Amino acid sequence: MLRIYLFLLLFMSTEETGQEIDLAFALNTPSVMSATDLSNAVDFIYYITERLTIGPSNTLVTAVTYSKTPTQHFNLTAYSSKEAVLSALATMKSANRSFEESNSNEVLDFFRTTGFRDSRTTSSKLVVLIMVKGPTSRTLTTWAAQDLFDVYSNTMITVGLDSLTDSDKNLLLSIAQDDSRTFYVSDFKYSCHIVPNITNLIDSTADTSIIEDCPDPYAIIDTTTPVYPTKDDSFPLVTIAALIGFLLLLACIIIVYKVVKGNAKDAAVLRAIEVYGEARLGTSKGSFCLDELGRSSRAEENKSSYTQRLALARNFTNLYRWHNSR
Repeated sequence: MLRIYLFLLLFMSTEETGQEIDLAFALNTPSVMSATDLSNAVDFIYYITERLTIGPSNTLVTAVTYSKTPTQHFNLTAYSSKEAVLSALATMKSANRSFEESNSNEVLDFFRTTGFRDSRTTSSKLVVLIMVKGPTSRTLTTWAAQDLFDVYSNTMITVGLDSLTDSDKNLLLSIAQDDSRTFYVSDFKYSCHIVPNITNLIDSTADTSIIEDCPDPYAIIDTTTPVYPTKDDSFPLVTIAALIGFLLLLACIIIVYKVVKGNAKDAAVLRAIEVYGEARLGTSKGSFCLDELGRSSRAEENKSSYTQRLALARNFTNLYRWHNSR
């Protein structure tokens, strides 16, 4: 019974302590990388780390981004708790993406000379190299990977985009030394599919379950643009044009009518004045009226002539009043 108890105690202690792993992430961030790609790539690193047992006796993590030169965001001994490491990883979403170069050899040399300087002598050392753009020099990258392995006997896991050239993919395969440690994704938003596999390569005791809500890279997305019925914009334009034309025509008719009518009235007035001038109405034409016209003509003219002149007088009087009121 005592032996069983001691065995269980030793087994539980081993499970709690786990194995010592010094893990280095190298994320390529050239200028061709979008902000969305960077965010998704950092999330990829985050998901892997989240499944590991972080601690001084377990896994320690360092993270570096690189393009022209490497930038270390934190070293192996900076954080000893998972919460602290995850918080530090999240800040990498604002990493510099200003340079076109992709000097993968320099980031591998950095791990050899500086990155693993604080590594534990008894730990397993792993490098996860995430490549967005092919290296500036494949030869120097191959040499740097070999130099790193010669010093630390590290394991290399490589992750690249499908858009890499065949030569770049062959390079990743050669420095990983095993196709089971080489992965490709079409987009980093789909990298969640390979998280369980990479986690298992780092620590076989870690959680390797599938990530829920991971987008399907083979899902068929309907990109057909919906066609909505459109209004016939020509109808209101035609209506407005017709209305404007009608108004212009009406204005022309009114102007012509006024001109013609005015000319006719002016002619009538002139004719009445002419008749008035010829009439024998006495010395004062300004006092011309119906009664005077009647008195001056009764003695000289017959009834028919009187009626005609009286009608002329009425017509002239009306026209004279209308003309003065214009």
